[in-house]
Amino acid sequence: MQLSRQPRNLRGNGWPRVAVPGLRASMVAKSVDPQSETSTAPEATPTCKTNRTFTAASTSAPVASSAVASSAVASSAVPLPGPSARPTPAELDGLRFKLDASVERWSTRETFMTAAISDPKDNKKASDLSGSNMRLADVLPRLLQPASGAGAAATDPKRAAHWAYHLVRHLGFNGLAFAGFAAHDLVERLQRLQRQVAGGGRGSSSGGTSRTPFEKLLEGAEAELAYRLSDFIEAVDQDYDNIRSGYYPLPWDMTSPRHRQYNPAYVAASSAAYVGEWVKITQRRLAKQPEPVWLDGGKLYPQYYNKTFHFQTDGWFSARSAFVYETTTEALFSGLQDIMQRTTLLPIADYVREAESGSGPASSASGASERSPAQLRLLEVAAGTGRFHTFIKDAYPDMRTVCSDLSPFYLARARNNMRYWRRLRARGRFLGGVDETGTEFLQTAAEDIAAPDDSFDIVVCVYLFHELPEAVRRRAVSEFARVLRPGGLLVLTDSVQLGDRPGLERNLDVFGNFNEPYYRNYLSCDLGSMCEEAGLTPDTKYLCSATKTLSFRKAAVGEAPATAPAV
Repeated sequence: MQLSRQPRNLRGNGWPRVAVPGLRASMVAKSVDPQSETSTAPEATPTCKTNRTFTAASTSAPVASSAVASSAVASSAVPLPGPSARPTPAELDGLRFKLDASVERWSTRETFMTAAISDPKDNKKASDLSGSNMRLADVLPRLLQPASGAGAAATDPKRAAHWAYHLVRHLGFNGLAFAGFAAHDLVERLQRLQRQVAGGGRGSSSGGTSRTPFEKLLEGAEAELAYRLSDFIEAVDQDYDNIRSGYYPLPWDMTSPRHRQYNPAYVAASSAAYVGEWVKITQRRLAKQPEPVWLDGGKLYPQYYNKTFHFQTDGWFSARSAFVYETTTEALFSGLQDIMQRTTLLPIADYVREAESGSGPASSASGASERSPAQLRLLEVAAGTGRFHTFIKDAYPDMRTVCSDLSPFYLARARNNMRYWRRLRARGRFLGGVDETGTEFLQTAAEDIAAPDDSFDIVVCVYLFHELPEAVRRRAVSEFARVLRPGGLLVLTDSVQLGDRPGLERNLDVFGNFNEPYYRNYLSCDLGSMCEEAGLTPDTKYLCSATKTLSFRKAAVGEAPATAPAV
């Protein structure tokens, strides 16, 4: 696909090799058995361990760290934090990566994750935050501004359509989340009444508190909705700016009138499945009792994988889990998950442009002077249901891609999604691969990829690393470097980390309460250093709402590989 791309606004020169006090020798990969629960628990991972509390006051904004990088360019000396300070991942990113304009765009925004998913005994709500008095009246006028929202209809009908589509998604998924909490509240009340009638006492299953998550949600509903709507406006504007600049096309599901998401029967079925699942998830979360995995995979699956992450039913091991997963995660993020994930396409677009122009390492990976997307090979690791993979294919239908995951149930769902994409977007085209979708499917673990060395030009991994023990993250990064061709591109997309969005960190760690045993460790993990140790060079950093994207390059033929920071 030929695109006319405008250059992105980048700051900083990237510092792939810096010496930072406080990054001790313990940062070197340890010999740890990734199958051992004790060896991979956060307490046993000194590289990512932090003594910071999860509050905005405990972190520094990444804007400051990028200023440090800029001053270092002028003085040829990197100002370093004091001996008692442990730099945040955002501060370290500012020394290693070129910073996309989105980094500063999001680093100063105030946001609050809904109080309904916080600890059941925690009375925090959005209206309690110091200086946080946002109301809907403060946000709604932005929807009518000429640059975006309804006000764009006269000047840019395409932007107005993009905005309207995502506003419907935003309100719809917010409403669905509201319905899920309301359904749980109703179930709790009915069960409480049943116990009272049976003489079983007046206790609740909500961990000893009389307030359900729904009741907590209602107390600060306006402020939380205002924060969500404010972030929605910012994210949708950023997404359309990327589309207008030619980095990727309009969402294919938006521009496909026959898409099942416009079918009331499909929407009703997926919504009903979500509400039923969310009631169970909330009950397990409040009781802190995840459901055991029904399937004993023996040695087929690593120990960390045999968890019911998010308290979801069946973990990764059922077709029903795969069916409801997309709706559950979109409802959790107010319909912004697709937008956040599409940030992953930015470094891919730059790489493809580089290959097509015959300039830089992207073109030299195979020795050819110019390479079309059809000559590139991409691997998506832990692709899950394959929804994001459809966005990759819609941008580059001729690119040869591989969709990998450990779960056969999620891979089957990914195959279904890819077939559906072809039926709506590439009917009659013979793209090769499975079902003529141009995609192959691979059941493999990220830390032991079943592919030869130098197999792929691009490796993509979205929302996986926060669910891996640190030792496994290191092995996965080494595998990414191994299967990449010289000059290849690695793109990691996952949750923001400490320092990326100080205005979000008041309760960012709440996601660790969703049976995410490695999430808090991930928040302070230095991914840049980890990838450098594997020989990958940091390239560019991007932010979008609660998601960060980091891109890395593997040294081309004749280039020296990256080296880890001095310790």
